[in-house]
Amino acid sequence: MRARSLAVILLAGCASRGEERRREETVARAAVAAESAKAAVAATIPTGGRWDEAHLVERLVRSGLAPQALPHEKGERYWDTAVHAYRINTATLFAYLYADSVARRRVTAELDTLTAAPKGTPSPFAKPRLLIVQNNLAAVLLGATERQAERVTLALTAGLPAAGER
Repeated sequence: MRARSLAVILLAGCASRGEERRREETVARAAVAAESAKAAVAATIPTGGRWDEAHLVERLVRSGLAPQALPHEKGERYWDTAVHAYRINTATLFAYLYADSVARRRVTAELDTLTAAPKGTPSPFAKPRLLIVQNNLAAVLLGATERQAERVTLALTAGLPAAGER
């Protein structure tokens, strides 16, 4: 009787963990689908050649990175603009979009490129971290494997497509 009860409890626990894992996978798939839908909207060439959120997401999705928006993340004040945060597998991308490259350069010129923080101050970002800049975009990638870092860097530093490139 005890063995049977123990077996039922163990099976129930396994089922619960399995159900929880399936729920988490469903939520993750829905988050990726939401970002993919945003990417589909950005199928046009951006005006002015500047990054915006739709084209950022579109580039990440087209690169096969399956971003999931993290809308509750808060950016550091020294970036002087809103953050767009995404989970990319095990990594997190914090992207900051500026009006133009001059505005972005004004902020990133004051940063230590190794810490992604103002020179002489400790970094709020855990290691490994990578600062990526391109035109009006500045981004910090956290917790990425070498392969993830390479894929995200290539996706973002390639820049936006020019008219006729699609």
